[in-house]
Amino acid sequence: MSRPVFVRSLSKKETRALDRLLRGDTPARVLRRAQMVHLSSQGFKCGQIAEMLSVSGPTVTQAIHRFNAEGLDGLADRPRPGRPPRARDRYIRLLKDVVQTSPRELGYPFTCWSLARLREHLLRKTGVLLSPPYLSRLMKKHGIVYRRPRHVMAHLRDPADYDEKKALLEFLKNAPPAQNPDSICCFSTSVRFTSTRH
Repeated sequence: MSRPVFVRSLSKKETRALDRLLRGDTPARVLRRAQMVHLSSQGFKCGQIAEMLSVSGPTVTQAIHRFNAEGLDGLADRPRPGRPPRARDRYIRLLKDVVQTSPRELGYPFTCWSLARLREHLLRKTGVLLSPPYLSRLMKKHGIVYRRPRHVMAHLRDPADYDEKKALLEFLKNAPPAQNPDSICCFSTSVRFTSTRH
């Protein structure tokens, strides 16, 4: 039967640092490891700690072994394997330059950047295509702001009709209020129908 694993004796400095981690604004995974070490130092076995914190026994054992070997540094997250970030420094620099440049200066027929247009331009320049949500988060993280295009439909309205309605509205706004119901102004439109029968 294997001997139970416990945390080694803590120095005063480690005890104070551990207490700060337990009471401070500590990232969740680091806090959980600090709790494991603290409970182990109180005499709880790995199985008991695992049950209290709703984790597996090997997770607790690993955290205690790491602390025993590395001290407080063993509580921190290790670098995770996986693909390195695609948006490197060069991409960020180019992105910052692009949003400060008019698309017309770069040969585009439009005058404002949109997220989709930025993605396409940066794909051409870097060969990297980021998803819209990731690019949006990246811009927010680095304080990069672009002006969204304004979509207006003024070109679709009839200018004469618009001016007439605007003048009527101004007239109604400036007209004195009616004194009695008989003086209320009414607008009527007469419609004449013609028959197609003979």
